[in-house]
Amino acid sequence: MADNEIPDKPSRRRSDDGSDQGPKVRILAVDDDHAYLKYLAMILHRAGFDVTVAYDGMSAVDAVRNDREIEILLVDLAMPHMDGIELVQRIQQEEAGIYSIMLTANDGFETKLRALNGGCDDFLTKTMPESEIVAKLRSAARRLDLERRLHVENEELERLAYTDELTGIANRRALFRAAEEILSAGRKLSVVLFDLDDFKRINDTHGHLMGDRLLADVAGCLKRETRYGDLIARYGGDEFVLLLPDTDEEEAWRIANRLHESVAAMRWTTTQGVLRATASIGITTATDATRDVGALVAAADKRLYRAKDRRKTQAGMTPLPDVNRLEQR
Repeated sequence: MADNEIPDKPSRRRSDDGSDQGPKVRILAVDDDHAYLKYLAMILHRAGFDVTVAYDGMSAVDAVRNDREIEILLVDLAMPHMDGIELVQRIQQEEAGIYSIMLTANDGFETKLRALNGGCDDFLTKTMPESEIVAKLRSAARRLDLERRLHVENEELERLAYTDELTGIANRRALFRAAEEILSAGRKLSVVLFDLDDFKRINDTHGHLMGDRLLADVAGCLKRETRYGDLIARYGGDEFVLLLPDTDEEEAWRIANRLHESVAAMRWTTTQGVLRATASIGITTATDATRDVGALVAAADKRLYRAKDRRKTQAGMTPLPDVNRLEQR
C-alpha cells in the first residue's frame, strides 16, 4: 500500500452513528509524521470526510494546484523546509478561500496566537481527543457550507438587481454600469435606442398580458440577434437600448437594421387577428466630447423621436430606408 493511500475509505459520507452527512468535504492533511498522519486520516475518514495527505510543504502546494476540490487545509506547524504558517500563506496567495487549520503539538497561547496571526482560521492540538478533532472539522465544514450558500444567494441577488423582471434581459442599472465601464476604458461606443410603435394601442386593444408577452418576445429576439460582447437592455416601458462597444455609427446602423428586420418579421396570433411589432430607432456614438451615458441615451432618444414625428408611423413599419437614416442625423 502506498504512503498516501488510506484504507477503508467509505463509499458515502456518514457520521459515526450512520446518519447521512451530505456531500463530502475534501481535506488535505499535511504532516511529516507519517504515523500520526495515518491516524488522523483514519479518524477523519471514519467521520465521513474525504481526506488526501501530503508529507511536506511543496507536496501540499502541488496537491492544492492539482486538486480543485480541496476545501480544508489541516497542516502541522513544525515541518522541515517549510513550516505550517509559511505553507498556509503560500497556498492562500495562490488559492484564496481554503479554510486553514493549524495542527500543533504545543497548545500554548503564543503558539495559537501565532497560528491565527499567520492566516489560519483555526487550530487544534495533537493531544485533543478524536471527538474534539472531528467536531472542529465538522464546524469548519458547516462554515464552508454556509459561505457557499451565502455566495450563491448574493450572486442571485446581484443577478436580480441587474435583470429586468419581465423580459429577463439587462435592466437600466445594468445598462448604465456596462456603458460606464466601456467609456471609462476609453473604448468607442455606439448606443441604439429601439422604441416599439403604438405600444399603448396594443395594450389597450389586446390587453396588458398580450403586451407583456410581446415585450418579452421582442427582448428575446433582440438578445438572440446581438453579437458577443454587445448588451441589450430594457430601458423602461417599451424602450430597449443596445450597447455596441468598439462599433462606429456606420456599423451600428447595419446592426440596427438587421435587428429591426428580425423584430418586424415576428407575428402573434390573437383573437382579433395577427399582431406584429414595429419599432423606431435612434442611434448615437460617443465622441471625445460626449462620453456621458445619460447624454448618449438622450441623444439617441432625440434622434428617434425626430424620425418618428417626421414619418408619423402608423401600425406596421416598413424596413428602414436610407432617407430615414438621414432624418435621424
